[in-house]
Amino acid sequence: MEGPVLAPGATILETRHLIAGFDGKDVVKDISIAVPTGRITAIMGPSGCGKTTFMRCINRMHELAANAQVTGEVLLDGEDVYGLNPILLRRRIGMVFQ
Repeated sequence: MEGPVLAPGATILETRHLIAGFDGKDVVKDISIAVPTGRITAIMGPSGCGKTTFMRCINRMHELAANAQVTGEVLLDGEDVYGLNPILLRRRIGMVFQ
């Protein structure tokens, strides 16, 4: 499963009003971001600010955690990742954690 070839400057990944957390406590709070294709994008912040939770939402690893919840949209090449097969999605999105 390969995604479409995008023009330079197009958005490859987008989140819209992403909220995620555990046990009813929000860790990621209303994040909307557009990541352009062909660019390196870094997510930085202090320990405990939600960076890993945010990244786990992108490839649907967050939903594997007990008592996890997520609302909002995560779009890859314009497709809602929560409508895709998670196994095929993870073949398209590589994650490297510390």
